[in-house]
Amino acid sequence: MTETLDRISQNVDRYAPFFSEYERLKMQDAPLWLHQRRKSAIGRFTELGIPVTRDLSFPLKEDWLYTNLAPLAKTAFESDLSGGDIILDQEALEPYGFGQDDWHVLVFVNGTFSASMSHITDSREGVIIQPLSQALIENPDLVQPHLAQYADFENIGLTALNTALIRDGLFVYVPDGKMLETPVHVQYVSTEWESPTASHPRTLIVAGNGSQATIIETYTGLTDQSYLTNAVTEIAVGRDGNVDHCRINREGGQAYHISTTQLHLQENSHISTFNMSMGGALTRNDTNAQLDGHHAVVRMNGLYLVTGDQQVDNHTAIHHAEPNCDSYEVYKGILDGNARGVFNGKVFVHQDAQATDAKQLNKNLLLSPDALIHTKPQLEIYADQVKCTHGATVGQLDEDQIFYLRTRGLSRNSACHLLTYGFAADLIRRLKVEAVRDQLDPLFETTIQQISMAQSQG
Repeated sequence: MTETLDRISQNVDRYAPFFSEYERLKMQDAPLWLHQRRKSAIGRFTELGIPVTRDLSFPLKEDWLYTNLAPLAKTAFESDLSGGDIILDQEALEPYGFGQDDWHVLVFVNGTFSASMSHITDSREGVIIQPLSQALIENPDLVQPHLAQYADFENIGLTALNTALIRDGLFVYVPDGKMLETPVHVQYVSTEWESPTASHPRTLIVAGNGSQATIIETYTGLTDQSYLTNAVTEIAVGRDGNVDHCRINREGGQAYHISTTQLHLQENSHISTFNMSMGGALTRNDTNAQLDGHHAVVRMNGLYLVTGDQQVDNHTAIHHAEPNCDSYEVYKGILDGNARGVFNGKVFVHQDAQATDAKQLNKNLLLSPDALIHTKPQLEIYADQVKCTHGATVGQLDEDQIFYLRTRGLSRNSACHLLTYGFAADLIRRLKVEAVRDQLDPLFETTIQQISMAQSQG
């Protein structure tokens, strides 16, 4: 069945009837502990609501100062609860895949798992790769200790809403000492609907001690209709574990994309995450890491390219809770037209986190005089034996560099394209998965070339 998701506004009591019907439909396929977490989350969402810039009475109000969710709050969305297997034209999805037949691929359409479009190769030695809805029935003991235990729904209203409406998404479990030999690619796809839709995908990755996994999340819009993707990802890595995570946003042009990615690291574990944003009318990414063991290492890289009236907002928070941990963060942005961007990066070094090494950098390239970026790198340090640096740059293409390239025979258009592409290519080439790198590199180059051509013609 399809139930109307009432208008999102500060009057969050309108969600109560929908949540009650949702819970009634899901009682038979979820354990008691999940119902309790859902009810706690909907209660918190009722208290928090959805932040809008004119109402700064909610917690963490400064984190939402430049992200105006009022248009989202005024839109009535629907959510599909039918649970049917939706089949799409494979050719429509082909540009968003990576051409690797041996990968594990799970496809969710408007929040619903499509078994016919998914491909999971044989899992060996206790490795589990399955839809979260299936894992809640077949492997609840593996899900319970981690689901909704890391992502903060006490202070973020939309994370609370996602938690209250947990239905489906990707679940990956890698036991101690095991390696997931091929990457897992989860595709969250939004398509045309009778009216604007909302989906709340939930991704849970649990990597045991000494394990290894590669996870790729892609968000794709096959419609120009307005819709909402409200996603939450939780990644927990045990001692000596290693997870490589890539998140790619290629939503439709009128989409609202809100996401929270929460990383939890134990002793000597490593997480490398790459967050790319190109799609959507408004994108808000919160990426947080908790380093809870000695010698844990997190690398956060991000790249955003926005044009026209798009807005992208990246908020990151890295908590160094234990000694001898390292964090390295680089976010780069390219903005054209009337695009707006926000980067707010925080590194917290707790009192016991001696010998911390933390580096943070945000660089932004404005290709238009009307483009705007708000950048705010922050360090909050309570230990006295640390190495911490942070910085931010905002600028335009260097005319001296353009002139130099033109003296070597390049046109102005080609020179601008080469310099802009070089600015972004540094991060793309750091990607460990060759197939992802080989797709994103020409995608960025082509998009930047189109921007350069449009500017030269204008």
